[in-house]
Amino acid sequence: MSSPSYLQNATNDELARMVTALTEELWILRDRVMTLEQVLEDADVVTVDDVDLHEPAEALDARLRRERQRVIHKVLGAPLAVAR
Repeated sequence: MSSPSYLQNATNDELARMVTALTEELWILRDRVMTLEQVLEDADVVTVDDVDLHEPAEALDARLRRERQRVIHKVLGAPLAVAR
């Protein structure tokens, strides 16, 4: 069974729209995280520095590494999966 060729007929404009849409979604997430950090700081729950300087415990660190690898594989591995 061959993999689908997602980009075989893609134009530069279509690829640019895809990157722009991903960038917009990334900005929405960053905007919301920054807003949540500020809300938490304003409520004296945690400061932005607390978040920036946080050292995750071993279990969270392992979970973050697994999730990071999953995202990297899914996003950056997509073209490789099609090429097979």
